[in-house]
Order: sequence, then structure tokens, then C-alpha cells
Amino acid sequence: MPIITPTARLGIILSSGNRTLEPYFRSLAPDSLGLHITRMRMGSAGKRTQEDIAADATQCAQLLADAGVDAIDLQGTGIMMERGPGGEAKLVQGIEAATHTTTYTATQAVVEALKSQSIARVAIVNPGNVGAIERETKYFDQTGIAVAGSVGLDCGAGTFDVTPEQWVDAAKAIDGDGVDGIFLSGSHTRMVEAIAPLEQAIGKPVVTSIQAALWAGVRRLKEKLGTLPQRPELGKLFETF
Repeated sequence: MPIITPTARLGIILSSGNRTLEPYFRSLAPDSLGLHITRMRMGSAGKRTQEDIAADATQCAQLLADAGVDAIDLQGTGIMMERGPGGEAKLVQGIEAATHTTTYTATQAVVEALKSQSIARVAIVNPGNVGAIERETKYFDQTGIAVAGSVGLDCGAGTFDVTPEQWVDAAKAIDGDGVDGIFLSGSHTRMVEAIAPLEQAIGKPVVTSIQAALWAGVRRLKEKLGTLPQRPELGKLFETF
């Protein structure tokens, strides 16, 4: 089987327990985009300090830079939201200084995606509990995005067991006239498969952590990638670069 030589390479720093992002990225990314992934322990249920996480993230980024990646995606939306936009930006700046490589986080990608779709008032479906919703609400408020509705599914470790149909139903239940679009939060889930049917059901744009992170990488590297394939399963967001 011949190896396709990519025209651009994206490095991804992924939470050590995540099993969903890689298959989605590999299935949905353009053939011209090479994907290079390294893992680290992220929050570990609050057992790691922000300094520990920052040091590990920088080391992982340096390993990806050794592979000659063109950009780096740091996943881990929860721990980035705990830092707030300012602390997150400081970490990204430190990684870029250490690697000389364009870097973004999944949460920065989500904010970029929401704003690109003119979503000023968002409704959130989160697989966690009220604490996770409060953290996300505070983070979005600091970026100028208002949370107009939210629901936490309190899934615990069973986030992957929630079907795409259940994500759609949960989002439809909190949609309303004061909502510009939906954010489905979380990377260790099947919510990517809910994007297209949910957009069809409510007529509004839908953003997810995985979809936005891939979009942000493609957006930064589009000049190197050439013609991009259509991805209707990834919704309205992938119509705009």
C-alpha cells in the first residue's frame, strides 16, 4: 500500500485516555493533511497542578516539533477553560516560543468556530455536571459569548455510551429563540455524528470540540493543503475557511 505524502502536517497533543479523536480526525481530515499525535496526562481528576500540565504540554509540543509539524493542536478543553482565556493564551505563547510552531488549543478553536458562525448566544450540551457547565459559562463570558441555555448529562465515564440521537434530543430541548447555535462539549464522545442531523433539525449551526479543532487546523494550513473535500457531515462550519 503506497504511503500518501502529506503537503502539511498537524501535531495533536491528546489526553491519554481519549480514544475517539484519532479515528474521527483520520476519517475526516483531508488526505493531504498528515496527523501526528502524542499523549499526555491532562487534569487527572484534579490531581495535577497547572504548572505540571504546562510543562508536560510544552515537552509534548517539542516532540511534535521534532517531527516537523506545521501546526500544533492542544486538546483538553476542560483544563484549558480552568486557566481562562488569558492563562490559556500565555501557555500557547510559551509553546510557540519553545517550538517555533503555530499552536492553538481546542477551546480557542471552539471560540473561533462560534464567532465564524456569528454565534453570540450559545446553548451548551456538556457530558459532565453543573460544575463543568459553570466552568464553560465563565470561560465563554470572558470571550464575549453569552451562554443562553445549557444542560449537563452527568455521564461520568460513560460519555461514549451516549448515542448521537441522544445528543440531538438534548440539544433540541434547550434550543430556543434566544439561541444562535449549539456547542456540544467534549472530545471523548460520539457527538461528531450528531452535527448534521441536529443542524437539519433546528436550522442553526452546531460546533463540537473535535470538529472545531480539525477545522482550525485545516484553516491554518489551507494554503498548503490544496483543494479541500466537502464534509457535509461536519456541518455549516466546514463550508467556511
